[in-house]
Amino acid sequence: MSVSLVTGASGGIGRAVCLKLLQNELSVIAHYNSADEKFTDYFAGHSSRVFAVKADLKEKGDIENLFKQIENRYGHIDNVINAAGVSADELLVRYPERLWDEVIDVNLSGCFRVIKSMLPLVARGGHIINISSRSGVTGTPGQCAYSASKAALLGLTYSLAKELAPNNIRVNAVMPGYIETSMGLANLKALERAKSSSVLNTLSDAEEAADLIFFIINTKTVTGQLFTLDSRL
Repeated sequence: MSVSLVTGASGGIGRAVCLKLLQNELSVIAHYNSADEKFTDYFAGHSSRVFAVKADLKEKGDIENLFKQIENRYGHIDNVINAAGVSADELLVRYPERLWDEVIDVNLSGCFRVIKSMLPLVARGGHIINISSRSGVTGTPGQCAYSASKAALLGLTYSLAKELAPNNIRVNAVMPGYIETSMGLANLKALERAKSSSVLNTLSDAEEAADLIFFIINTKTVTGQLFTLDSRL
């Protein structure tokens, strides 16, 4: 039985990934924090293979409890898709340090904690997929913390791809592009800029991102790569 953890499963990309995995007969641990566990209603018809677990990725104790529950229920884990993320937009001159700390703690340190905690439960190799962002490559005004966290996530991905290869754990990153999730819709000006700068005059799609992620976790020889779903040049 293949078991996958999706962090941030209540968000647009996370939900789409969960549904794609469930449609292909995988068991899914759907992590959430701020949402109500009723978000699993989205996965109607697959409830027997969904295990929803609440955890604050900023809290070490929450993550330890998350993986203790995974160990007790499944005994192992095969894939981790790190889709959890937050953003707090503001120009640097007005950016409070507490927001910087929160964004870095969730987007980068939370990912580090999850990956480190999963390793004892990976028995036969597997996949780690980190959701990065175009902002981590090009930067975005008003997103100093978000851009920094997503850029650092790429460094983490490349380093761990080399470090974990002897354990047959493949580590890749996906840059899905601007998607109309709750986070994306929070900045309509940025959304319109993303659409207008697309050569196809369109936005990325959560379901297409889920398709790509499912493809990656079925590869055997791909690691240390950044996959982009975007038409901005």
